[in-house]
Formats: sequence, structure tokens, C-alpha cells
Amino acid sequence: SSCSFFSAPHTIVWPVQCTIAIGLYTYIPTLTHFYIHMVPGVRVYGQKVTDVEVTLDAQFRPVPVPTLAGVPLLYKALPGTGENDLQIRNNIIVRIMADPRYGLAPPEWQYGGAFGPAPPVLLARRDSRPFSSEDWDILEDFVSHWADEVNDILGQNREARSLELLRSPRLQNFVRRHFSQTGFLDLRFPVGSAVVARGLSVQELNGIEGEVVQYSRDRVGVLFPQREAPVAIKPERLEIVWEAQLAAAPEGPVPNVAPRGGLDRQQATAMVKHFADCLFKDVFPPDDVLGVFGLAGEDDRHNAAIFGVWQGALLHLDLGENALVEAMLEGRVEDLFQNWCRQVAQSTISPRAYYAQQVIERGFAAIDWDN
Repeated sequence: SSCSFFSAPHTIVWPVQCTIAIGLYTYIPTLTHFYIHMVPGVRVYGQKVTDVEVTLDAQFRPVPVPTLAGVPLLYKALPGTGENDLQIRNNIIVRIMADPRYGLAPPEWQYGGAFGPAPPVLLARRDSRPFSSEDWDILEDFVSHWADEVNDILGQNREARSLELLRSPRLQNFVRRHFSQTGFLDLRFPVGSAVVARGLSVQELNGIEGEVVQYSRDRVGVLFPQREAPVAIKPERLEIVWEAQLAAAPEGPVPNVAPRGGLDRQQATAMVKHFADCLFKDVFPPDDVLGVFGLAGEDDRHNAAIFGVWQGALLHLDLGENALVEAMLEGRVEDLFQNWCRQVAQSTISPRAYYAQQVIERGFAAIDWDN
């Protein structure tokens, strides 16, 4: 139940400028020193997560959601696969790469279907603490719960509330409610905390207070008085006497929205897919894309009617997401909407026909488009 060996990775240090672009936002530019070394991490491919030793280098980039939640997780997409792509049915990496503003992955992380499978991805922590498949399971659950909460947010404060839902100690509290015994040990037993061990085979350590100093994948490294090296102890053998405060998550400017001009087909398809999902869930899309779909006006009742027209066109009449993608690429979304609005207004099967008639009566010129 205990062991006195923890390996220390070999490191090489050089300065690197970390101006990191992920999706539609730029992540916290800083000048720092990056360490090349082997750390415990995972490889994610399709729906398979494997514990591996990861060599951190300057090609790794932050994963925004866990980083904002207090876990400095890095990723690196690998070239090729070396496996049978045809067997991939689920790309679980996509959810973890969500945009912190509204809970969905940016266009370049939209995989599956026509986009094909996501590449293999390595994940490891910048602070060199282990990141295991157990950690992945908890993180995936946390991100899923957070994304569901974000989808339920209405109104103008969606982005701020989305980011607020990631702030400490949200993830720490989630970890402690989770059934896993070994996931995110640094959140269960923060470095510097005082602990007491029980039930160890090394009898003289039972009941002795020690300090948490490091971690392996499934054990906590505790430094006891008169011991030169930390002892690796299973977490179920430890009781916290005094808990150290976790380091604060970064407060920097995470989401800087990029201009929408010059969308390529993949970006437009991802945006339409997200919009269609919002229509199905009956929630407005994020504030920064409202104008793309004519929903940026100040009259909430009119916006609701326009939203209803989109629902009638895409959900009830099934006029086609592909047609909307083409319209976005060609800059004629407004014309397409007017055409669809007339079709919905004349429909006998769409419950949104009334909204379309309202929009037509008010006039299309009253719609606030973001051109």
C-alpha cells in the first residue's frame, strides 16, 4: 500500500512565445519557458483513451476549458493514425476542445461524418502532474455537465455565465462527488496539505502526519518527518488534516472572437450545425453570431418571431442545412431567409407559420442583419 519511489523527468528548457490560437479565440499570450520532458499523459483516438508517457515540447497548446477550470492541460494533434479510420464511430476529443464561451467545439475541431475522424491527440499537463485515463473520464463528465448548463443559459449574459461556470472550485467540487478514487488526486489532496495515513503495511507511518508533495497516476506522494523521500500512498489510505488552498485558475482574456469574414466551408458547416442544434433545443445561439441569422435586433418579440421562422424552415419543412451553408459562403443569407419565410408562412404543417406571417407583416427591412 506504499512505496518510496517517485521518478523525476529529465528536462530541457528554452524560451518560447506562447501566443496560442485555438478555434475562434486566442489563448493568453505570455512569454515563458517551456520544458521538454516525459510526463504521464493519455493518447485519445476515436473513443479510445490510453495511458502513455508524453514528451512535452513547444508544439503543445492549452486546452481552454480544463485550463480555465484550474487544470493546465495541453494537447498535441498527431499526424496520421496508423490505425483503421473506418472503425472510428465516435470522436470523444471533440467535446473536450469546446469553446469556453458557449460549450461547442470550434470549426477545426468538428469531426465525424463528412469531416472524417479526428486525429490522434496527446494530452498532458503543463505542470508535469500526471494526467490519466481516470482523469479523462472525470473531465469528460465535467465538460458534458458544463455544456448542458451552458445550453440552458438564455439572455445577453450567456458568455459571462459560461465562463463563470468553469471557475474554481467548480471542478474540484465535481471531482470530490465523483465515484473515482484515483482521478485528479491533486484536486482531492492539494500540494501542501497535511494528511494522516491509515492501514499501511509500514506500521510506523500509520497515524503520523505528513505533507502532500507530489503524485503518480494512482498514488499520492507524502513526505513524512525524518524521511528523505516521499512515500507513495493509495488515496483511500489518507485522511486530510489540513487542506492547502488550490492555485487560482487564470483570469486572462480567453475568448477573443475572430472576424467571421472569409469563412471556409468547414467553418460555415460547423456554424450552421450549431445553429440547427440551438433551434432544436429552442435556445438562442451565442451573442456573437446572432447578427448572422438576423437575431441581433433590440425587439425581443421580433427576434423570437425570426427564430421561429428558422425553426419552421430547418426543423419542420426540412429546407436543408446545406442550402444555408451555401448561402453563408455566398453572402446571401438574408435573401434565403426571405424565401424560406414565405414558404413557412404558407405552410399547413409548420406550427411556426404564424411567426412567419408576423415577420412578413412587419417587413423584412426591420430585421437587423450582421453584414
